[in-house]
Amino acid sequence: MILVLAGTKDGREIAKKLSEKGLKVIATAVTEYGASLLGKGIEVLKGPLDEGGFIELIKNRGIEIVVDATHPFAKEVSLNAINASVKMGSKYIRFERQNVDYKNAFVVKSFEEAEKACEKYDSIFLTIGSKNLEKFKYLWDAGKKVTVRVLPLSSVIKKCEELGLTPKDIIAMEGPFSVDLNYQMFKEKRAEVVVTKESGYVGGVLEKLEAAEMLGIPVILIERPSINYPVIIRDEEALIDVILRAGDV
Repeated sequence: MILVLAGTKDGREIAKKLSEKGLKVIATAVTEYGASLLGKGIEVLKGPLDEGGFIELIKNRGIEIVVDATHPFAKEVSLNAINASVKMGSKYIRFERQNVDYKNAFVVKSFEEAEKACEKYDSIFLTIGSKNLEKFKYLWDAGKKVTVRVLPLSSVIKKCEELGLTPKDIIAMEGPFSVDLNYQMFKEKRAEVVVTKESGYVGGVLEKLEAAEMLGIPVILIERPSINYPVIIRDEEALIDVILRAGDV
């Protein structure tokens, strides 16, 4: 049995392809929405798992291989999966998105450092998702014009409102976003700076960088957290080949 941590487009594609190969697959998704994107034919477990939850799942379902295709910033989930795999003797494989050439961006190591770098700007466009928005609350509390682009989920909109953001500050849309759409949004909001995470090619970072460059505005790029993955594979087909050669799973 293979467990795919499928909280990303990469993860969903990997889970589907492994299932199509006739392999036994269980996928995980934190939200109901994420689970719905996996479609039919794949068993999906919804909700977050801590280390103990991973251990129980590996033991009870006979998980032999754990494929971690979570978002590059889902550090806690990856560490829990690594620790559980080691303790239970399962093979852990990290599928890591390719890095982006971010030579035109101002690179920072944390959300806190990104917030500090934003203080010299008056109009800020955040494309970091909703999870860490509270770390930037000081900016709009201080009177800065801040636009946030988030998923159109009621829970996300509610969080934005609870943090003090108003409808004019919120763009609730699901990506991916083209260069042109990014350009139009940045221009419409008169953004002086764009903040994003280093999420890789699938995460749409290149499109943001290109749109910002067209407008002549800087991009603050938050580096991925550093994790000592036991095994990393960056090519989807290579990953599937490794799993197929692992034997009857």
